[in-house]
Amino acid sequence: MRKKFLLWTVMAILTMPTATLTSCSDDNDEPAAVALNKFTVDQTAATLTPGESLQVNVQFFPDEVQDKSVVWTSSDEAVATVSNGVVTAIMPGTVTITATPSAMPSLAKNLSVSVTNKAISVSGVVSGTWDAYTTVTVTGQLKVPAGKSLTIKEGVEVIFNSSDASGAGIEFTVDGNIYCQGTPDEPILFSIPANERQFSNVTDCKNLWGGFMLNNSSADAEALFEHCIIEYAGSPMIETSPSVTSGIYTAGEDYGVQITTGPQFEGSLVVTNCIIRNGFADGIYMQGGQAIITHNTFSGNGATGGEAVNVKAGTSTVVAFNVMYSPNTNGLKLSSSGQDDAAGRGQAKCVAYNNTIINAGWRRDGTKGGCIYVEKNILVNVFNNLMVNCKYRAQAPKWGTPGVSDGCDDKSVIDYNCYAASSIVSTLQQDIDDETTVPYLNYESNKNYADAVDTHSVISKAANDLGLAFANYALDTNKLDNANYDASWDFTATSLPDGATDGSTLTGIVNTILSVGGKSYTADAPQKFFGAKK
Repeated sequence: MRKKFLLWTVMAILTMPTATLTSCSDDNDEPAAVALNKFTVDQTAATLTPGESLQVNVQFFPDEVQDKSVVWTSSDEAVATVSNGVVTAIMPGTVTITATPSAMPSLAKNLSVSVTNKAISVSGVVSGTWDAYTTVTVTGQLKVPAGKSLTIKEGVEVIFNSSDASGAGIEFTVDGNIYCQGTPDEPILFSIPANERQFSNVTDCKNLWGGFMLNNSSADAEALFEHCIIEYAGSPMIETSPSVTSGIYTAGEDYGVQITTGPQFEGSLVVTNCIIRNGFADGIYMQGGQAIITHNTFSGNGATGGEAVNVKAGTSTVVAFNVMYSPNTNGLKLSSSGQDDAAGRGQAKCVAYNNTIINAGWRRDGTKGGCIYVEKNILVNVFNNLMVNCKYRAQAPKWGTPGVSDGCDDKSVIDYNCYAASSIVSTLQQDIDDETTVPYLNYESNKNYADAVDTHSVISKAANDLGLAFANYALDTNKLDNANYDASWDFTATSLPDGATDGSTLTGIVNTILSVGGKSYTADAPQKFFGAKK
């Protein structure tokens, strides 16, 4: 009986339909793909500082979707980049980061990223590097010590409190080296808080910082200001001011200058492509060292006095291709004053060419005006400069009696310049009282003109007689005492007389090439054209 049952079972298995057997072992059919129906990022807005990174995470719904690849893009890679969900901030700005799922691009998600400046607060001794796009708040006196250097990168904003705990204006003293390396698109700003940036603070001498004081006495000392904006310096000097305690300035008499080289400075200074504006005193005041000062814009320098560039004994300076708008007194004050002092500084030497000086001297209180002033044994070559509506032309008192306390070195040249005048007239009472309201009349009326000066220069004898025209500047309507510079002005001359020189024999008295920070800076050669370079 048992044998019959086993035989029947085997026969039943052997005779089972084929389709039934194969359905139990078939694994070739793939399951249907799961469709993506939702895609998210873990944040939609973020704020970073340059150099910071952020990991953005994504999620797919349902999680079983097979294609989880994502395409990442940045709307502006100059502001921030993205790779595999890692966002890296580059420079300040706003950018949109987009995550796009390959399985369904229509579900793309955006992340808005704001990149803002880093922020640090400093006082006391500083050196090293201030990284690009950093806002530096200065709360006390600053010093780069001897033997040290400070490098400031592009896009940095240095904001000075108006004074330290003792009430002294905050100065930036440099006993070592300083390298300010801005760019055309990302200049470095040295200023005061934004709500205090008004010209009334300059005229009232309020809430200003003290400026740079370069003191390094080494012949290898270096200072570079390239693509910088330096403004609202000029705090009064008091007994506790660093420049007073070091014996450079006098309490109650002097004011902070945007950039000063001290009498002991023996190194190299390069100031190029900068804006130096709205200071109570001079823009640049040189008491020592050698400098190249080129392609800068000076405006609103000096409140009751002050020049755009002021050089003294012991200096060797090139000043070329600058625009100097509305200095309170002179665009250029060139003097060897101090040559006979205890420091034993040598004769000052300066070449100044292809500068454009506009409305100089009209804001000065009293009868003293301005333009270019040359005195006290300095050796100069001043040529190819365009003076526009200045109060006087170049003055050189005691020209024929060279000496430390008297006139210029008689080998100096002040010639081949152009003095243009429009129909604008001063409305200041001081000028009305002194009968000095008309620029072209003043070009011939001052006692400090010398017969050997401007022999070949072109000088207006009447309003608009030289046919001067600029690309964008209202010669006949912009007030002579206006100190507010309009960045839209274009001083490219569209019409000018001939009369400039090639200057081939006039630039050899100073160094026109300086090495600073491992880079060679060269003052452009003179152009046979008045004013700014074409």
